[in-house]
Amino acid sequence: MALQWIFKNKLLVILFALSTAFFVYQHFVNFSWDFATYEDNARYWAGQGSYYEPGRPPLVPLMLMGGEYLFIVLSSLLFLYATIKLADAMKLRREVFYLLLLSPFVLFFGLINGTELLSLALLELFLALMGKRYSGTFLGIACLARYNFVIFAPLLLADKNPKKIALNIMFFVLPFLPWFLYNFYTTGNAFTSMVDSYAINVKFRYYFTQPFSVMHLVTAITFLLPVFAYGLFIVAKRWKRLTKEKYNILMLAIMILSIYLYSSTFSKELRYLFPLALPVAYFSYRGFDSLRKKPKTFLLTIIIALNLVLFVTMNISANYESKDKYADAINVLRANSIENCSLMTNAWSLINYLGMPAEPFPRKELVQHSIDEGNFILFFYSIGEPDWAQNRTFMEQYKTVYESKEFIILGNASRCMPQEKVNQTYLSMLHDKIFLVYNVSINTNPCFVMFSGNSFLESSCNFVNMKGFVTDENRITGLEMVRD
Repeated sequence: MALQWIFKNKLLVILFALSTAFFVYQHFVNFSWDFATYEDNARYWAGQGSYYEPGRPPLVPLMLMGGEYLFIVLSSLLFLYATIKLADAMKLRREVFYLLLLSPFVLFFGLINGTELLSLALLELFLALMGKRYSGTFLGIACLARYNFVIFAPLLLADKNPKKIALNIMFFVLPFLPWFLYNFYTTGNAFTSMVDSYAINVKFRYYFTQPFSVMHLVTAITFLLPVFAYGLFIVAKRWKRLTKEKYNILMLAIMILSIYLYSSTFSKELRYLFPLALPVAYFSYRGFDSLRKKPKTFLLTIIIALNLVLFVTMNISANYESKDKYADAINVLRANSIENCSLMTNAWSLINYLGMPAEPFPRKELVQHSIDEGNFILFFYSIGEPDWAQNRTFMEQYKTVYESKEFIILGNASRCMPQEKVNQTYLSMLHDKIFLVYNVSINTNPCFVMFSGNSFLESSCNFVNMKGFVTDENRITGLEMVRD
């Protein structure tokens, strides 16, 4: 039965095998910060790690407990399955839709950081099963892979039946409940992880702003741009009653929400446009479907060729990160017999992944304080943060254990603070740093951090977390003191 399906769907199988092989190759040659952090969390939960980031969503670390390459294969397989289900639901040819989805943009960013392809596959399943009362479950699970997918929650309202909408919302919330309970049990607040992610990526990143890039949009669409635009034109031209345009409306909504998600983020990285790949493939299919056979085949051949060229170019020119310099730094620590001392670094996630316990670097004002405590501080020049680590004059005032063109190790060889597990939230670490520098205690209650501008929501959040229907007395956010 399985062999019969494979022979019947040869193109799908070939595309799956090629794309999965690339994902595996890419992970082998690249050292990704985000992927390493998810692996750190997986090891911590398995009792084998010393570093844990509470602000990371739980789905990827849970899956990584089965192994990194197994996770990659399963994510790619789920993406194939979800694409088939969605293509069938929309009455599209599976092979063409899958091919259009596997653009250079999707291939390059799909699994380089661990979450993009998985979350998109779950969004596809939500759309494919829309109309069934449990479809919201898959959108909820997608949010547990990437918290920012909560922006697609309005799609839960895409039904005429109020009862189905209510059930959809209920099933959407259901996957969150175990995670909320875990957070409440371990931190005292059900929303700790989600709010910590919001704090580090949004609220306390206000100073790191980038302009909207039209080129990012063009890159996300790549050579599908002409046929994508034509598909949008055809859909608009043939628009019927709203009740008969279900998937057209949904894809337009996803397109708008994806662009809004990107534009509303302070750090406008290209990968934040990843969900846009779905409506781009859909409207491109509609454009192709409206062409006659000969132009359709010719255009598809040209676009495939151009995308292959772009894919190869992107991959060759990609600045893949190697593990070598990080492994070299660990060897230097061992050579100086300080590998068991507390280590602070601007590559903490990567160093932890390689088996050396480490925590984030100190603030500029606390460098000497950290050294006096017995910490060693490791800075890699290729990592942009913090800015002051690039200032050689500033760095020269501290005792140096080792320096090369790639990294520097500061510390006092006569002092050694023992290593400890690092599992603090970003907000907790921020509080400690600000208190040491300014002698000010900021409010790190997730309910305050998230809802300080709305007393009703803040009080409701505190009530849900069994602290009473009250607002906090401490109203110090620390926004003006956040920069390192």
